Amino acid sequence: MKYAIGAILGVAFFAWAFSLCSPAGKNKTGHEYMPDMYHPVGYEANQYSAYYWNHWDDKSTFTKAQLSMPRGKVNGTIPRGYTAAYYGQDIGYVRGKNADNAIAAPVNGEAPFYYANNEDDRLRCEQQMTDNPYPITKEGLDRAKNLYTIYCGICHGDKADGQGWLVTMPDTKYPAQPKNLIGDDMIAAGNGRFYFAMMYGKNVMGGYSDKLSFEERWQVLHYIRSLQAKSKNLEYSETANTLSNVEKPAKGVATGPARAVVAPPPPPSK
Repeated sequence: MKYAIGAILGVAFFAWAFSLCSPAGKNKTGHEYMPDMYHPVGYEANQYSAYYWNHWDDKSTFTKAQLSMPRGKVNGTIPRGYTAAYYGQDIGYVRGKNADNAIAAPVNGEAPFYYANNEDDRLRCEQQMTDNPYPITKEGLDRAKNLYTIYCGICHGDKADGQGWLVTMPDTKYPAQPKNLIGDDMIAAGNGRFYFAMMYGKNVMGGYSDKLSFEERWQVLHYIRSLQAKSKNLEYSETANTLSNVEKPAKGVATGPARAVVAPPPPPSK
């Protein structure tokens, strides 16, 4: 009798123990024996009420609209698998061309940009950032065409003539006329003027420093130059550049005229 009672109790105990490790079901979370750190604890990161009661002071409090905006990378950081670059650096170095056993790494968007968002620095940027660090290639123009269509064409138009859909659609009330990028003034403008606008924006246009990487900005500028050349029946490709003598084709020579950039006015004397 004692054996039977013990057996029954033993079976009941093991059945109870196994029930503690039951699998999860449709409306059941299930059980685990000593889950430890196997499963992370889930948090509602965007739950406003939890955030509201866990901040230091009113200055560190954000609105729901601010909390819902996408988060970018921390300034100055480099994502894993990427490398940093700066204007004037030999791009071949980060392409892995400096040694037979070197590894090429894509350049991220956190390249240093030592210009403030004001008119004086815009003029200084246009004068100093004259060359495009990337050669003109067919692959680069093809990739840049898609980027231009996504980020620029909606306002500046497919031809870069300032007649994008937001301006030409019926009954439009767009607050500002987008810049005509194929005008003579923009053809003569230095590359730094375009790059500065990509970083900070201009008037209604916002900046694209968080959307386009270092290389993508320069490739988009190549594509804009190709549209300028097309409007003048000139060639801008990996084999020839008759628009200017600044941007270098990957498999040819730049034979266009020189691009003179007006120097910014000197700072006022104290």
